[in-house]
Parts: sequence; structure tokens; C-alpha cells
Amino acid sequence: MTRDRTWAFLAVGLPMLAALIANLSSVDLTYHLRAGAEILDTRAIPAADTWTYTAAGASWVDQQWGAQAVLAAVYRVGGWTGLALFRAALIGVIFGCLYVIGRHRGLTARTAALLTLAAFAISAVALGLRPQLLGMTLFAIVLLLVVDRHAHPRRLWLVPLLVAVWANLHGSFFLGPLVVGLAAIEDVGDKAPGADRVFAIAIVSAIAGCLTPFGPMVWAYAVGLSTNPLVTQRITEWQPTTIRDVPGILFFGSALAVVTLIARRGSRTSWPTLLWLATFFAIGVYAIRGVAWWPLAVVPAIAGTLLTDPAGAAVRGPEPAALRALNAVVVVLLVVAGIALLPAWRPLDPGLGAPVGVVGNAPPGITAALRDDLRAGDRVFNPQPWGSWFEFALPTLPVALDSRIELFPVDVWDDYEGVVAGTGDWQRQLEDWGVTTAVVAAVDADTFGARLADAGWTKVYEDADGAVYRRSYPHPT
Repeated sequence: MTRDRTWAFLAVGLPMLAALIANLSSVDLTYHLRAGAEILDTRAIPAADTWTYTAAGASWVDQQWGAQAVLAAVYRVGGWTGLALFRAALIGVIFGCLYVIGRHRGLTARTAALLTLAAFAISAVALGLRPQLLGMTLFAIVLLLVVDRHAHPRRLWLVPLLVAVWANLHGSFFLGPLVVGLAAIEDVGDKAPGADRVFAIAIVSAIAGCLTPFGPMVWAYAVGLSTNPLVTQRITEWQPTTIRDVPGILFFGSALAVVTLIARRGSRTSWPTLLWLATFFAIGVYAIRGVAWWPLAVVPAIAGTLLTDPAGAAVRGPEPAALRALNAVVVVLLVVAGIALLPAWRPLDPGLGAPVGVVGNAPPGITAALRDDLRAGDRVFNPQPWGSWFEFALPTLPVALDSRIELFPVDVWDDYEGVVAGTGDWQRQLEDWGVTTAVVAAVDADTFGARLADAGWTKVYEDADGAVYRRSYPHPT
């Protein structure tokens, strides 16, 4: 195994291995799995909420229906192991594209691999298995097509096709036309031939984004979701990025590193490159969720321009046989580790019905307690982050809220938060909703849980995650 091939393997294999180590967060994934199963069974896209009692019948613009169908199909074929492998494969494509971009921009295998791994470290927080990951995969492919647009100009026409698919997977599809538009501006600045054609492809790509069951409204959905105050005020990942957490520190630290590279080059940095970097930096600053795109976009911007290798750096003498053998051993060990980490070898968690350690943000004991005590007509008042999991694991049990934040009116959120905080006539609100069971997270045990007990609710289960309370008196008719 040559040194260059080993670096290429590490650039792709290490992120894939990390994907197999990390669990699959249920917060978004599981409601997408349920929606996808319904799409596959009914061959129709959900148009209204049927899973909650607070927004039952409300209109639901399910723009991510395509990703849901894909995820559900993977789950049906391969279960949790299939989902884990699918995430690893998507991550492999993403960082494989970044590595190839670095090599095409003149970096050595070592430098391209290290740059790719740095991008992985910054974006790791955003690599959960959900529709966004499919969007990130298409984004990386579009970046590769844009970088190679002069060597392979006809391939750039694949971008509108990718955007048409992307628009049915995730709201980030607008980044496809944006990237091609920025490339066209770069070609104009560099006076490169074919700038008009690149602009035309950007326009066609924007039009291709309308090829969804929702037509041009999909653009309004993408813009509206990212500016919806209901979302931006209540969901952490839609709030501005700060240096008060690790993702923010990595983001701003990487931006500082890029600024340092620019300072070293001075006036030699072209304004289209600065515009490219400023655009994706702004997206990263706007919301924590936007950090996902910054490291991917930085690689083509700095590789071969701000970050270069000396001429002839890749020229080396023959590699010793011992070194090649050692490289092969490293590769084999990583492959074996990946196989050993597959969920298929793990025992089943009886509460979750999934291999141990695979599903995150899902309370096994509480899930089992709800399943064992489930009665016809039950309604559960739940912590919002667990709503999607309960919808997936207990599909006959209506929940209060899930991860479709924009679906619920402001008054529902106010009433929900009032119940948890104990403000207003919170008991009457639970009665009006017909709640029979309340799940209380451990963090709220001394407040919300204590109030339920004082109000006559019976604690039927408790563990480290939280507790389950049942109404102990007849529901008013």
C-alpha cells in the first residue's frame, strides 16, 4: 500500500469509521422514518398532521419527502445496521469528494488528506443521519463538478439534475445554484472562457429546484423556514453561531486560520475567492446549522490558492517495502474495526427494539413503560426532543409535539411551555388536550413532576432519563 493511497484511504476511511462509532440521533431521524414508511405504503406525500393532538389536521409541507422515502427504504432492507452503513457511505462520498478536489487543485496526497480531515472535524456535529446529510452529499458532488468545470465543462450540466433531486430531499438545495453562480462570477473575474455558459447553468439549476410536488413554493419553504422566528427562537441549531460551544469554537477558529492564510498572501487573493469565503462564512454565522456548509466550501476555495504545496513536493524515491506493508496493516486494522462496530453484532435493547448504543436521544425504559401500559385513547404529553422517537416506536400513541417545529402554531408552543413551567391554568390545558399520560424528563422531575404528583397524577415508572405519570382521576367529559 503506497503512501499516497494510504493518505487517500485515511481521508475517507476515518470519517466513515467515526460515523460507525457515533449513534443515530432519534430527534429528527425517526419521524422521517415514520413519514417515509407512510409514503412507501400509501404512495402519497403527507399533506396534514395525523400524529399529534395539538396540530391534528394542520397543513404540512413535507418538502423532505424524498429523503424520507430513501431512509425508510434503507431501514426496511437493512434495519439499524443498514442505516448506520448508509450514513457511513454518505460521509465517505462527502469527504471523498473533498479529497479529490484537493488533489485536482494540486495538493499532495498528504496535504489533501489533512485538509479533508480538518473539514470533517469542523462539520462532524452536522453529520447526523437526516435529510441534511443527503443534501451535504449532493453539495460535495456539486463542488467537485464546479472545480472541474474547465477540464470537463459538459459535466457541469449534471448540476441542474442534482438540484432537481436535491429539492425533493432537503431545503438546502438553493446552495446548488448559489455555488454555480459564484463559480460564474469567478470566471468573469478571471476572464475565463465559458462564463456565460456557467451563468446559464446556474439559472437552469435554480429553475430545476422547482421540480417538486410543491412547484416554486419550495423556494418559499426554504427561505421561510430559515427566517421563521418560531424556529430561530426555539431551536438551538437555528440560532446564531457563538464561541460558547465546541462547534462555534471550531468554526471561528477555522475562519481565523483562513484569514491568516489570506494575510500571508496579501493582495494576491482574488475578490471572487473572498466573495466565496464571505458567503459561506455568513451562512455559518447566521445559524449553527449553517456551520455544516462552511468547511466543505472552504476546501475548494483555499486548495491550490491559499493553501499550496511546493513544486515537486510529490516527487519521492521508492518507498521501502516495510513501510508499504505497515500502511497495509493500518488499512486492514481500520477496516476490521469498522466491521466490528456494525450494529449487527450488538445485543438488542428490549426497550428500544434496536441494537444497544445505536439510537441516541431515546429513553429505553420510558419507551418500554409506555408500550406496556398503552391503552386505547391514550394521549401522551412529552418532552419535545422525544416526540419523534415516540411517534416511530409507538405509532398509535398521539404526542404533543415533535421535531416539525414550524408545524405548530405559536399558541400551541405557549400553552406547552406554560404546562411545563406551571403557569396559568396548566392543569386545565392538559384536560382540554385530553392528556392521559405525561412523560417528564429527569431535568424537570423536581418541578413539573412534583406538580403532577401534587395534582393527583400517579408515577408509574421512573429511571435516570425521567418518569411516566398517569392521570389518576376520570377525564372530564
